[in-house]
Amino acid sequence: MKRHLLAVIIALGACAASGCKPPRSAVYTSPRGDFRADVPWAWSVMLDADGRNFVNTAFIGPFEPDFYLGAPSLSVRWHAAYAAHKLRDGSIEMYAGPDDYIKQTLEGVYGPDRVLLEPVSDVVVAGRRAKHFVVLSAGPAHPKARWGTAVEQSTGRTINPRQHAYVVVPAAAGFYVLVYPATQAGFAKYEPQFNRLVNSFTPLTDGPDGAALAPPAGKKAR
Repeated sequence: MKRHLLAVIIALGACAASGCKPPRSAVYTSPRGDFRADVPWAWSVMLDADGRNFVNTAFIGPFEPDFYLGAPSLSVRWHAAYAAHKLRDGSIEMYAGPDDYIKQTLEGVYGPDRVLLEPVSDVVVAGRRAKHFVVLSAGPAHPKARWGTAVEQSTGRTINPRQHAYVVVPAAAGFYVLVYPATQAGFAKYEPQFNRLVNSFTPLTDGPDGAALAPPAGKKAR
């Protein structure tokens, strides 16, 4: 897997000198030209890529103590269907498609004690039928983690009180996943930014370096 940190350079100095107010968001087009969306202004961008099989574009915001490790973020991920991808812990993930991804994520990541605050439901993203859900789950926390943790009353252990929102958008060769990995305490803080990302998200090609996507049924290409 290749990792790239892309510094987002915003001319805030000139704006501050002129007394103008920075915008809340900026239009971001991925370096490989596969999607476009509105993202929070001046957040940094980190890319993890495994060829065309998997790409994670993470937008990382300023320090917030209610978020795990103090780092709020939004992500756009691409998964090619039936393509194996090696995770950092050495395990392998592979998904047949959006439904299989949702099933494996709920069962494997969040486990039987998860609570679906918003059940899996149909939404429309860029004219395409997508899936949305929000899950609450007590996740593991690093022993030295200071920010965004809580103490589980039933066990006394320190946990990451995960409240994560997902939108899964299908394409021909795979699917995109828009993720807001917040905590229960921090979720409301950047929920509007996540909603703006979702509502503005436009897949342009069939995955990174893929062919141009045909417009959804009933839509004309621009």
